Amino acid sequence: MYFSKFIFSIVCLYLIVLFDQQLLAAPPEQPPKKWPCDQVYNPKLNLSSIWQGPEIEEPLKNWWKHDDVIEYVNLLADPTLPEEQGVLLIEEFAKKHSYFGMIKKPEQKEKLVFLFAGLYQKAKDKRNRQYEGIIKFVDRQESLRKAIGQSSKLIRKYRKEKLDKKDKRFLSANAQLEWNTRVFDQRTRLTEYVCEEPVFNTQRLGYQARKIMSYLQ
Repeated sequence: MYFSKFIFSIVCLYLIVLFDQQLLAAPPEQPPKKWPCDQVYNPKLNLSSIWQGPEIEEPLKNWWKHDDVIEYVNLLADPTLPEEQGVLLIEEFAKKHSYFGMIKKPEQKEKLVFLFAGLYQKAKDKRNRQYEGIIKFVDRQESLRKAIGQSSKLIRKYRKEKLDKKDKRFLSANAQLEWNTRVFDQRTRLTEYVCEEPVFNTQRLGYQARKIMSYLQ
């Protein structure tokens, strides 16, 4: 039981490091041969399905120039932030650009569009990292699968040769087989979680867009 928990902890740590990596390359247009997710392979974040507000081409270039926008973008981009708190943060941001929380200041609309542009950029970059992470996850699983096959083949060979099971070669092959099999199985159980991460990312941006839009209409 302890050994199993130890393996699980290693796998979780591996995933945390994997998804936190700052990957520069965009994921490929076509899915890998063994795409593990039920969701359709789509590494690009569809802006038109989320945002029906003003164009954000220019705000995407300039949102980071505003300290107040950067502050709230970073707060709202936190993946652990509950939706209720996210909504309150957007309300708070909008009120900062109003008179007594009732009358909009002239810059409120522009600031809110900058806010969405920053959130969209963050979500887009995160989606790229998530898809790169899933692809690496698939590659690692395939490597483990091959290693398991090689160890199994080697053990069958040793058995055919009637090699003593206490022989170092047999023990080494068997230990490698058990280790790789346990890691593979633990990682397989995490596949659903790995695949859901881009979904949660899009859902978070969706409610943020709706809340921001409510101030622009």
